[in-house]
Amino acid sequence: MSRQEYEEWYDANAWYPSREGELVLESGLTQAAWIEPLLVAGSFQVRMTVPQGFDAYARIFFPFAGHDLVKDGQIVGQEHITWTEMAQRNGRIAHALMEAETIQATVDERASCHDELAPEQVEALLPILTRHTSSSHGWFLLWEGFGDLHEQAFRSLPKVRHPMRNYYLLSGPHSAYQDFPHDPNYWWPDDRAWCVCTDTDFDWAYIAGSAACIEEVLSVAVLDAYKTNPESPAVAGMDVINDPHQAIQRPI
Repeated sequence: MSRQEYEEWYDANAWYPSREGELVLESGLTQAAWIEPLLVAGSFQVRMTVPQGFDAYARIFFPFAGHDLVKDGQIVGQEHITWTEMAQRNGRIAHALMEAETIQATVDERASCHDELAPEQVEALLPILTRHTSSSHGWFLLWEGFGDLHEQAFRSLPKVRHPMRNYYLLSGPHSAYQDFPHDPNYWWPDDRAWCVCTDTDFDWAYIAGSAACIEEVLSVAVLDAYKTNPESPAVAGMDVINDPHQAIQRPI
């Protein structure tokens, strides 16, 4: 591949907000300054990732990948298995602090887990969130470490710096969440009525918001959400219900 061919391939495949899209790369970081002071660095609790001060919190689990879905001899999709269903299949207890390893049968039979919200989860979550804010405009923090971001588009941008990671700030309508190549690590509206948070190391997301917002999230089965709080642990070994003696192996 010649240099010109590589540059053409790179421009076609590396991600940046398209001219036709509604996402905007932000050079001013003021709108994101409120988050970091509300985090507790090094706590390895929910509040290490999610800002404190909201009325209620929930943990939304990304689904496991199941069997391929076949129609007329063609693969048309993939089965999604919620953590609640996975726990039930294996005689484990589904709860807010469960871990992927503690609700599966054996190491050899473990299914892989999605690393972001499934499309059906985004479809269910978006209307809930739009009902629980007065703003149609949102803000997004995207981790700088994603390898498919277009270097030229992002190179000159300032970064929002948190103790664990650095992020780029973007803005746009809430529906633009689906235009990102990866789930943004933080997403909130102008009025900060709620905040959706995740991390590249997580198989889940957290959402903080009003009690009414979180109750609605908890009521939707496909979101597979459980109530949590800022002081809850968010670290390997937190599931002491299904693994009280820490006998189940976790990845290092």
